[in-house]
Amino acid sequence: MIRLLLPLASVIAFFIVSWTTVRVLRPRDPKRFFLAYALALLIAAAVVYVSLWPLESIDDALGLASGLLAQLLVCLTMWNAFYSLLWGFSGSMMYDLFNDESLRNREALVKSYAGDGVVDRILARRLPNLVRGGWVESHGQTLRLRPKGRMMALGTLAAFKVFSLGMGGGVK
Repeated sequence: MIRLLLPLASVIAFFIVSWTTVRVLRPRDPKRFFLAYALALLIAAAVVYVSLWPLESIDDALGLASGLLAQLLVCLTMWNAFYSLLWGFSGSMMYDLFNDESLRNREALVKSYAGDGVVDRILARRLPNLVRGGWVESHGQTLRLRPKGRMMALGTLAAFKVFSLGMGGGVK
C-alpha cells in the first residue's frame, strides 16, 4: 500500500505543475507541456521506485508497472479535465452563465452562440483548429474528413458503442 504513495505524489505534482503552467505561462498549446510533465514524472517515479524497492521479484516488477499505469491514467484523466473545463464547450458555457446574468435565459444563451457570421460561435472556435490540425478539409462550404479525422470518428463511434452499454448517450 505504501508503494501507491509514489504515483499519488506524482499525480499531485502533475496537477500543480500543469495548473501553474496554464495560469502563469498561458501557452497556446498546453498539451506539449502536459505530455512533457507526464513523461518526466513517469521516469522520475520509476527511478525513485527502483531505488527504494529494487526489482528482485515478479511482484516488484508488477508493483512498478501497476503504479506507473495508475499514475499515467490519472494524469491523462487530469489532462482531459483541463481541456474539458478550460477549453471545452461545457466549460465555456458555464463561464458565460457565471459571468453574464443576461445569458441565464435559455433563449438568450442559444442566441449568444448564433454569432454574427456564417458560422456560429461554437464552430467558429473549433473549425479552424480542426483544419489546421489536419482533421478536416475545407473547400468553400464543403467539409470533408481527412484520413486522420476518419480514424478519430471511427474511434469515437467505437468508444460510444462500447462505453454507453446500451444505456443511451453517444452516437446513434
